[in-house]
Amino acid sequence: MIKEFNRLSIVPILSDVSEGTTDRLSFLPDDLILKIFSFVSTKDAVKTSVLSPRWRYVWTSLRHLSFSSDDFSMMTKFSNFVTIVLCRHSKQAQLSSVNLYLCANDGQDVLQRIMNYAFSRNVQHMNFTCLSNKYIQFPLSLSSSQTLKHCDCVSSLTTLHLDRIVLYDGFFSKFPNLESLTLIHCSMMRSNVLRICHPRLSNLSLDNGDYLSKTTNVVTPQLKNLNITNISNSYIISAPELVSILFQDSCPFTFSRCSSLFKLSTDGFLSLEKAQLSLRYLDHSDAPDIISLLEKLHNVKALSLSMEIIKLLNASVELISHQPSLFAQLKSFKILPKVVCVWNHDHTRFIMTTLTMADGLGLCWK
Repeated sequence: MIKEFNRLSIVPILSDVSEGTTDRLSFLPDDLILKIFSFVSTKDAVKTSVLSPRWRYVWTSLRHLSFSSDDFSMMTKFSNFVTIVLCRHSKQAQLSSVNLYLCANDGQDVLQRIMNYAFSRNVQHMNFTCLSNKYIQFPLSLSSSQTLKHCDCVSSLTTLHLDRIVLYDGFFSKFPNLESLTLIHCSMMRSNVLRICHPRLSNLSLDNGDYLSKTTNVVTPQLKNLNITNISNSYIISAPELVSILFQDSCPFTFSRCSSLFKLSTDGFLSLEKAQLSLRYLDHSDAPDIISLLEKLHNVKALSLSMEIIKLLNASVELISHQPSLFAQLKSFKILPKVVCVWNHDHTRFIMTTLTMADGLGLCWK
């Protein structure tokens, strides 16, 4: 029920309280009010300050700040609002997360100020989406700011989600405790290589986030889960502790030939337990690359393949008939049904007996 506040403005609800009627919301404890505020935008939370003296400063203790330029008719108004919120937000409040949705070409200054504030407050989760005609650079002040350099401001960050951001080399080393990273349409400044090197990262998701780079180089000794969607280039992956891997293409207009995926170099996935390959835009010439990729996943225990891959392998029996058994440790096999679009998944799954069905499909080489 509390999620309904996403669709409603709190201000009209409270302002309708007539004289003599008990205002039950105002008697709620601050912790509960702040919980309600977490389901609405920061702009709506700030609006409640006009209701009464009781509500004037409640929003200043927000634990989650959520900014969206779409809530304002002009970028100057949005910038002024951000300035007010950052200046008046209580320094005693525990700030857990910051979300920013920026749809503008001149948002670098706003991003810079929000980033500096977030790091100065030891936030753990950040989600930044920047939509503009030009790429927004991630604030370079992280590498030059004297304030950040001499404190543990960025050490508390564990989750980072970036959408359409230009990064700089050495960026990820600024976050020593980062555990989960999502990159969407991101690139590396003045480089054709997107380098993701981190000693503690355990979850990594790339959604066409490196299509401006020719190569993605992942060096993550503690990585457990890797998801790559909308594949668009080659990958060099060093992740000896990897447990789960997913390759998926979702829409043909974001797909620049399946062969780019198969330029995959690894040092072996010895701990791999689960692999899912949901590739749909294939032709007969892709068969050798598909087989080469499967060979790199030979330690997997649970394997899921798209129907298109199954059809391709069945049409290329001559390439695999002489191969030895590949998946010696396989315990579970699934065929993923054909889907129309990634945003409208049919989650039906066909589960088959491991080796018996796999032999018939040519997945275990004789």
